[in-house]
Amino acid sequence: MSDTPPRIGVLVNNVGGYSRGVIRGIASFATARGWECRTQDVNATDLPLARRKYDGLIIQAGVADLQRLISRVRGPVVNVSSAMQASPVPSVVTDDVAVGRIGADLFAQRGYRRAIFYSPDDRHFAALRHRGFVERLPFAALCRTPAELKRALGQEHPPVGLMGCNDRAALAALDLLRGLGREVPRHVAVLGVDNDDLMQSLARPALSTINTSKERIGFEAAALLERQMLGERVGDEPVRIAPRGIILRRSTDAVAVPDDAVAEALQFIEHDATRRVSVDDVAEHVTISRRQLERRFRQTLGRSIREELERCRLDRARQLLLDTDLTLPQVADASGFGSASYFCTLFKAKTGGTPQELRRRFGGLDARNPDATG
Repeated sequence: MSDTPPRIGVLVNNVGGYSRGVIRGIASFATARGWECRTQDVNATDLPLARRKYDGLIIQAGVADLQRLISRVRGPVVNVSSAMQASPVPSVVTDDVAVGRIGADLFAQRGYRRAIFYSPDDRHFAALRHRGFVERLPFAALCRTPAELKRALGQEHPPVGLMGCNDRAALAALDLLRGLGREVPRHVAVLGVDNDDLMQSLARPALSTINTSKERIGFEAAALLERQMLGERVGDEPVRIAPRGIILRRSTDAVAVPDDAVAEALQFIEHDATRRVSVDDVAEHVTISRRQLERRFRQTLGRSIREELERCRLDRARQLLLDTDLTLPQVADASGFGSASYFCTLFKAKTGGTPQELRRRFGGLDARNPDATG
């Protein structure tokens, strides 16, 4: 590459929260590299002209017409949309099946036996998220329209876990539930996807959502584009970026188990696990014997109280690893673990990797040092 800064065209719809996050990730890489980036209408039809203006293009090719156009573009191009089933150019996208699985796992861990996947959008990303959701919750209903959702809610008795294909769908579900007189989260727990700040500002109650690693997608797309600009051949398989996890807010602050003592224990654990509470503390809070609670907990949820305490602490630790610069001992302490060594041993046993590996995979976006942990 020459000494002249590369000019990069970013054809991304900057209205949505996903797109804005992708742009931030691109900007992080571009700033370190000294690239000159320009945004352009994602619906631009004269891509050959755009290609002549820029040394490389990053495009959110979310419609068939745009995909057909980019298939004729010669030169470095990266797609950042999973809306269509196949991309004619290298792509970096969300691991949408994993998104669906994570959403389903939240409801399964809280004892939900009734679930709905609400997807007014029928594009490929939504289908993949639905696939992951029903892999974990095969009994879940699929609703595509408000009328279908109303019918399903009439057939499903509370409590129900509802996941929208994105935050926009989840917000629409919240509005519909309000009109039906269904309380959130007591009757229906609602989960969105993408952590769209605009959608979040409209949600009442505050909407839980899955963080889809938008900035990482933009960063890795820019890195993939650079490899092409340097003449490297890249694979045809899309690079799928795993979601970072769930941002829990009021809309899912409930459990769905028939045993009141187990339900109370679950909520106590979720709110207080990081205070290093013990199994005895949980039993004392519920005011029944430890042996009786252990038996009912396992009968209801298929796991022990200790396992639930560890799960909640690991979830908290994962969040701290990704979102803070705390040292491992500090993360262990803030998550309710007795020691950093025990935390690291348990983390490796449960996830198959180390805390450091997690940080390297999802950590700080530094183009000069892609393994930076922030």
